[in-house]
Amino acid sequence: MSDKKDPSDKFVIYFAGGTMTGSFRAGVATAFERHNIYSRIRAIYGASAGILIGAYFLARQTPYGSSMFWEDLNKNFISTKGFWVGTWQRFQNKFIKSVPQNKLQDALDADYLMNVVKDKKHLNTDRILSQSIPLHVKLFNLETHAVEYIEARRPDILEILKAGVKPFPYVHKVPIIDGSRYIDGAIMDIIGLDFLLKLHPNSKIIIILNSPIRRKFRNKIKNMVEGKFMSWMFDDPTLYRSYATTEDRLKMDLKSIQNNPHITLIAPPNNFNVRSRTTDPKMLKAAWQIGLKMGNNAVESLFL
Repeated sequence: MSDKKDPSDKFVIYFAGGTMTGSFRAGVATAFERHNIYSRIRAIYGASAGILIGAYFLARQTPYGSSMFWEDLNKNFISTKGFWVGTWQRFQNKFIKSVPQNKLQDALDADYLMNVVKDKKHLNTDRILSQSIPLHVKLFNLETHAVEYIEARRPDILEILKAGVKPFPYVHKVPIIDGSRYIDGAIMDIIGLDFLLKLHPNSKIIIILNSPIRRKFRNKIKNMVEGKFMSWMFDDPTLYRSYATTEDRLKMDLKSIQNNPHITLIAPPNNFNVRSRTTDPKMLKAAWQIGLKMGNNAVESLFL
């Protein structure tokens, strides 16, 4: 690598969530790995599936891990039947009759995802634990109603990663970590810029989104529906607002990013047509290639 940049000028990298749109983020991370930018990284933060890409990146397995999107997760991970049945069951739980927890169906199979991580696309957790860059998982504490980051470099790293990739209300089993109930914090807090700036006021930050910054009205409607189901699932009406105001917080974060020269935003183009439920392997690999190209461009402008 070139010596044009001050090696002490380190970056914080935030990988946002987005289920199958994460194939774009995986392409960006692949470019970062290929250019060996590790000496310039202060910390990695991740939300939802973004934390898995951060983990594969720190294990130096990003191209290998990326292939899960078009080889493994495009089948058996997303369940249309589970989405509709699960939606009805959650409605029943609130207004008609109680549905036993072991009968609830989910739209996403987090157990299958983690089996892929453990076996089919084996994540080298020992390599993550032995390297020096922190890996922070974004979670929402149901006890305190606060977004928290938990360092994943600990003996139960796979359990921490699993907690981070369980987006409610699309799953129902609540992870317990250190005695508290946690859920994936990505849906209600897409970026959370203030938190990152508070932790790293003097660092440059790279934020990688998996959807275009030109948002659509359906995004807000989706958040409102998710919030309603979350308030039913946990019998907690305050959760509705946390979800329903997600787009408002994202809009403020994007505006702040535009006015901050120390933050670099990498996001797909506005004509990006991969959605969180996309399972077409050709589209997912194309999204990865777009991310790879944008990641290479970012390396040239930031690191070389």
